[in-house]
Formats: sequence, C-alpha cells, structure tokens
Amino acid sequence: MNFLTAVWDYVKDKISRFFKSTTTRRVIGYLVFFLFLTLILFTNFRTDEVQLRPGQISPREIRSPVTRVIVDEERTAELKRIAASKVQKVYQEDKEALPRSKRQLQAFEDKTTQIKNDEELAPEEKRAAIDALLTPVIEEKRVSGLDSQGIAQYIVNASADDMSRIRQQSVKIVNDLMNKPITQEALSSAYEQAAAKAYGLGYGAEAQQFIHLAVVQALQPNMIFNMEATQKAIDEAMAQVLPVQRTIKQNQTIIRAGDPVTEEHVEILQQLGLQRGKSFGMALGGTALFVLITFLLTIEYLRRHHRDLLREDRLMVLLGMIILLVVLLAKLLTVINIGNNPAVNSMTGYLIPASVGAMLVAVLLDTRLAYLVAMILAFYVGMLTEGNQLAFALTAFIGGVVGVFGVSRLSQTSDLARSGVYIALANLATFLTVTIIDGNLDLTILGTGSLMGIMNGFLSAVLVIGFLPYLESAFSVTSLVKLLELSNPNQEILRRLLVEAPGTYHHSIMVGNLGEAAAEAVGAQPLLVRVGAYYHDIGKLKRPYFFVENQMNFENPHEKIAPSLSALIITSHIKDGVEMAREGRLPKLVVDFIEQHHGSSLVKYFYSRALEEDADRRVNEESFRYEGPKPQTKEAALIMLADSVEAAVRSLPDATPGRIEGMVRKIIKDKLDDGQLEECNLTFRDLDVIANAFCKILNGIYHNRIEYPETLVQEFESRRGQNGTNGDKSAEED
Repeated sequence: MNFLTAVWDYVKDKISRFFKSTTTRRVIGYLVFFLFLTLILFTNFRTDEVQLRPGQISPREIRSPVTRVIVDEERTAELKRIAASKVQKVYQEDKEALPRSKRQLQAFEDKTTQIKNDEELAPEEKRAAIDALLTPVIEEKRVSGLDSQGIAQYIVNASADDMSRIRQQSVKIVNDLMNKPITQEALSSAYEQAAAKAYGLGYGAEAQQFIHLAVVQALQPNMIFNMEATQKAIDEAMAQVLPVQRTIKQNQTIIRAGDPVTEEHVEILQQLGLQRGKSFGMALGGTALFVLITFLLTIEYLRRHHRDLLREDRLMVLLGMIILLVVLLAKLLTVINIGNNPAVNSMTGYLIPASVGAMLVAVLLDTRLAYLVAMILAFYVGMLTEGNQLAFALTAFIGGVVGVFGVSRLSQTSDLARSGVYIALANLATFLTVTIIDGNLDLTILGTGSLMGIMNGFLSAVLVIGFLPYLESAFSVTSLVKLLELSNPNQEILRRLLVEAPGTYHHSIMVGNLGEAAAEAVGAQPLLVRVGAYYHDIGKLKRPYFFVENQMNFENPHEKIAPSLSALIITSHIKDGVEMAREGRLPKLVVDFIEQHHGSSLVKYFYSRALEEDADRRVNEESFRYEGPKPQTKEAALIMLADSVEAAVRSLPDATPGRIEGMVRKIIKDKLDDGQLEECNLTFRDLDVIANAFCKILNGIYHNRIEYPETLVQEFESRRGQNGTNGDKSAEED
C-alpha cells in the first residue's frame, strides 16, 4: 500500500510540475487557439448538412432552414438550350470558290479531251482510259444512274463541236449554281439542281450524263461556316435568358425520408448551403493545414522582430483573442440574410470589419505586426465567405492596411473615428474597382455593395473604440489612446506638478520635447517617450523645494544638511514617484520610466561634497548612487539622456551652439562610460542621431538674441516718451 501511495505521489508531482511549466502552458495555449480557430473557419462543420447523390435514397427528411429565393438551374438550362437552338449559323462568303470550281471543271474536261485526242491510243484503249477517269468521280460524289462506259464511248466518238457545246453548257451551269449561296449542308441539293439542269438540255443521254458528272465534280461550298461568330451569337442568346427563380420557404420540405434523390434535390440543397460538396475529413484537414501555416508564419515573424512580445504570455493571449474576436464576428455576419435576393445576400462579405483586428493590434501591440495581422485576417475572410471570395479578401486587406495607417500616428482620440471614414472610403473604392473589372454594373448590386463598404468603415471605428478600454484593462496594456489621455495637461498629477513644482513641470515638458524628437529620429515610440517624460519626476512633489529648479527665491535647504542626507533625499524621488504612480494607477510602462530614468547613476555633486568634507575619504560611493534598474528600452534611455541634457544645458551661462553640442555629447559619453546604457538596445549610430536631435531642439530654444545698438535703443525710448507711453521695457526679439 505504501508503495502504491509513493507511486501515486510521484506521478502526481510529475503531472503538477508538467502543468506548472511555462513551456507546457504555452503549448497548451497555442493548441487551444489553433483548435478554436480551425473549427470557426471550418464553415462546413454544420449539423444540418448532408452529402447526397442522385439515385440515393434520402436517409431523413430535410427542410429548408431559411426562406430563400433560389435559381431553378434545370429549367434555366433548358431555356438556354432552346434559345441556343434558335440561333442561325453564321457563314462568310468564299470569293475564291467560283474560280476554283471553273479551274476544276476545265481540268476535268481537258483531261478527257486529251485522252480522246491521243492518236497513239486505239478506240478501245481510249474508252477504257476515260472510263477509268470517270468511275472514281462517280463513286466519290455518289452519283447514281450514270453509265461510265456509255459516257466513255460517247466521248470517244463525239465531234469537236459536240465537246465544245458540252464545255460551254458545263461552265454555264457551274456559273448559275455557284452564283447562289452553297453551304456544305446544301451541297447535295446543288448536285440535284445540277442534274436537273443537265438533263433539261435536250442532248443525248450520254452527253447529259457527262455534263452532270463534270458539273458535280466541280461544285463546292461558297459559304464557309464561322464557328467563332456562331458561338458568340449563341452565347449572347443564352445570356439574354433570365434565371428562372423559385422561393423556398423556411421549414419547407425539400425531400422526405425514403424518397429517391434527384438532380433537382441536390441543386436545391447546394443553393441552400445544405449539401456538403467535399469530404468532411479533407475539408477539415485543409482548413487545419492553412491555419497552421498562418500560425507558424506569425510565430516566426514574432521570433525575428518581436521576441519581447513572444515571451510575454499576456500579450500573446491578447493577440490571439483579437484574432478570434474578429473571426467570430466575421462568422456571425456571414450567416446574415438581407431580404430574399440571393445576389444581395452573397455580398455580406463586404460588411465584415476585418480592419478592427489590425487596428486593435496597431494600437495595443505594434504597428508593423498589425500589417501582418491585416493580411492573415483577409485570408480568413476569404475562407469564411462564399461567392466572390477574392474580392472580399482584397477589401478586408486594403481596409485593414488603411486602418493601421489611420491609427499609427494617433495624436488625439478623434483620430480613431477619422480612421473609420478612411476605411469606408477605401472599401468603397475597392468594391467599385472589383465590380467594374467584373463588369457587373447592376444598380442594386452597386448600391448594396457601396453601402456595406461604408458601413464596414464606421462599424470598424465603433468596435475599436468600444473594445479598446476593456482590452486595455483586462490585459494591462498601455495603448496609444491611453497615452494620449495621460499626455493631457489636465491630468490631476500634472496639474499638481504645475502648481506645486512649476520648475519640475517646465523641466518635464522640455524633456518630453527633447525625447520625442530623438524617438522619431531613432525609430522609437515618440508618444510613449513624451508621456514618460511628463511623469518621470512626479516623485519630486513630496519635497519640491529640495530640487534646484523649484527653489526660485527660496534658500537652498541642502546647505544645512549633510551631503549623504541630501543624496538620500534626491534619490528618494524615484521611490516616491513609483508609489505615487501606483496610487494613481498609472500604467506599468510609466512606472518603469520613473524607476529607470536615472539608472544607477552617481549623484556627483553631493558625492563630491562628501569627499571634500571627509578628509579620510571614507565615503561609500554606492550610497550616492540611484538604486536602478538601468534603462531596459530605447524609450527609457532617451528619457535618461534628455533629463540629464536638459538640466545641464539650462545651467550653461552662455549657451552657444558649440557649447550646447559639446555639453550634449559629453553627457551622452558620461552615461555610456558609466554603463547606464548597456541594458538597452541603443547602438552607437543611434547615440549620434540622438545627439543631433537634441542639439537641433536646444539650439532653437537657446539661440542667440539680437543685440540692438545703444543709439537705436535711445531713439526708440525717446519716441515712446514723446507718444506719452509708459510701461515695460522693449521686448527683445527672438
């Protein structure tokens, strides 16, 4: 018993460890996402579907789940066949037919005359040779009632005048017949007319037979059948046939249990979407394979470009939920019926707001990732819809890309609504382009499709605005919209900073301007840097007058306390700021900026004072350093650099461009040498770009003022006095 208990405890411990493993949880999460997405996309996975074949006995009664107007394909096809049968064949004239017939007639008669006039042949030999010439022609043309030997004997004995008359009459008959239309089908009728004309000449029987045979072997069609033109006429006639429609009512019986299945039954089931057109297993396997491909593509993209996101389970769940949300929404819209018009119902794919997913990813996660999501969701829209799937997928992709464009540079919350307008216009343009290419300019289709495309855009904006706060809260994500809210000067903490620590407030605004410019230059997130700068020093609110920018005309309290205590007060603004940020429920990103913007830097001024006051130099340097951590991101590093640079340049007595640049580069080098930038992903090239961006902003602020000559000032003052004006001194022009 103890053994079994030990085994059970061992197995239970292994199972517990297995499921506690991060890798295991991720694999299970990926598998659940994969299965859910596959089942949603597998549109034929329906309990009311059947797979019947003509001649099979129906296993159950099948009723229509909806009221729908369907096309009677069999009756429509019959009407098209009737219309096609009424189309006359198209022929074109062969102008070379008559000359060819005359040449053939002349060659035939010349050959008989040549044999007749051959003096080297005996009469019997001539008759045999002519008979040998005539017999194959009689057989080929299937001319009955001719005596080839009698004709041959006649030709041998005929005079030159007789042969001349025969030739003339043959040519005349050929001309008469070939001047009328003769098709291949009418050639036998022409042969009969040739016989009638020949036997009506009043010549001897053999002469008439020879003329008949000569003409028949020369006749040929002078009207050639034009297959292409005829087929075009048939197609046009069939296109004029309107589809025969019939209404299938909801719950109407399509086929009863035990009834034999007909072609008509199968056609109705297909139009109602009840006939499974392919193997269940093959369809499910194909869907799963496609989902797997897109899944692996996304994972590989994240592995290459967003490893931090791939390691964050919370953000991966958010990404998966956004995709599932949009696919579920698309699935819901595909089953909506708008009226009883099949053409209109087949266009609901234009209503699917796939751009919602791309926009949410852009706002909550990353703009570049959003483009990939837009493409994948467009594929899924194509799979979920029926009819013009390529057009639906193309509209979804273009709408998604335009939506990402619209939210990638958010400057105010109303930009989300404006993005909906852009998506609506993009959808409308895409729909009209596809429709024009297809040549389907039906006004009902144009109006419905345009309306759906426009509704898609506005629906996308509404859904993004609606989902955004819930997703932010549920997944603790700081979106661009949240950052815009935090950048509002009316935020309570910022208003307190302005009133209680105005110097710090002004300093924070300057740091925000510097950091934002540098962020744009190195490809970081400008808005995030600006917001981080606004809040990075909120800890100074606890003891504002211990910081030089807020002392104004007050006495410096640090002159009365020990350097170590001063350093403790200065460094404690980090801890105080973190506490205030958490109490104010500021996002973790902002808290990170507060913690990291000084890294583990040394408070040099008070450290130097401590060294001066301690002759034995037994000062612990670590006591004068911030606790850290060092900046972990580009954005945090930019705030560190901008914070130090702004304070240093503000203290310059004569801030010329050269001195500004020297100070900027010195500050950056000091931070680099002190190891403060070793945990973020800034490159040396980035540091140079940052320095240039800082200098550009600072030179604009601290540019040289124009000094007016003393004589000009005196003249200006005298004029003011003459005009009786009193007040402030003349303002210097910047």
